[in-house]
Amino acid sequence: MVKDPGIEKLLNGFSKFVKKREIPLTQKEKRIKNRYTITGDIISYSICPRQYGFYKFLGYAPSNPTQEWYGSIIHRFLKRAHMSFLRTGRVVNDEEIERIFYLIEKSMEAEGIRATNERVKRRALEVLNKFCLIEGESFFRSVIEAELRLIKELDNFILYGIIDVLRTEGEKVEIWDYKGMERPDETNFYGREKLNRYKKQMYVYGFLFKERTGTFPDKAVLYFMNELLKGNLEKTRFIIDFRKEEIQNEVENFIEEFKRIVEEIEESQKTNNWRLPENIDKNTCKQCDFRGDCPKFLSFKKEQVI
Repeated sequence: MVKDPGIEKLLNGFSKFVKKREIPLTQKEKRIKNRYTITGDIISYSICPRQYGFYKFLGYAPSNPTQEWYGSIIHRFLKRAHMSFLRTGRVVNDEEIERIFYLIEKSMEAEGIRATNERVKRRALEVLNKFCLIEGESFFRSVIEAELRLIKELDNFILYGIIDVLRTEGEKVEIWDYKGMERPDETNFYGREKLNRYKKQMYVYGFLFKERTGTFPDKAVLYFMNELLKGNLEKTRFIIDFRKEEIQNEVENFIEEFKRIVEEIEESQKTNNWRLPENIDKNTCKQCDFRGDCPKFLSFKKEQVI
């Protein structure tokens, strides 16, 4: 019997296809990489893995997102104020500040993000008025870019971050991050831990900036907005000097730590086992939506009774 060459070729091709499909998918198809951020993932997980898992992977939403509202309106306003400065060449005045503020507020309400009360709104508006008055033209004129998005693909995941502001101070390049809070108290353990987490946030941004440009920025500035309300101008800025070799070494070490934390997160996701934090301050626990059946919070309550 004479074989039809066309049919024989088709059968051979089909046979190869079947054999190829028999290879497990994990061996022949590249794993899709997840994207992780320092604030939304690593810091949140470091504060409380249990809370992070409930919000991030189990679909729960915060019942009282005041901090989200406060931080978001500050960031959105300052970006809008910078755009206005580029357009007009001057800093927004009191009337313009209030108008922009309430336009952003209405936009956030449409997204389902609301302030819990009028006092919080007044506080945010007062902070923004003081920032524009104190930092003013010298700040807005020095801004190179607001909300600079940076991304880097690593071995097993994608590292992503948004720098609030890239600016110059003389010939030096700085990256800034606004914090809608007072500066953490470095005289107690939890204050030092919180500030250390924010430092590591800037380490990641410095790393991403270096990956994009080839060099670290000269400095990173954590700007604690609520210190403006207390008149503590010297406490508004916490500065990290990336020109120091020890800081650059700390950055490299933290990127390795970042990778280990990602591995922990992905293992917790696989097993749906979100552990309790080893150390956490009582105020964080008091504000947690999941405190009712949390052994950590219940241990704090037991201590109070004793």
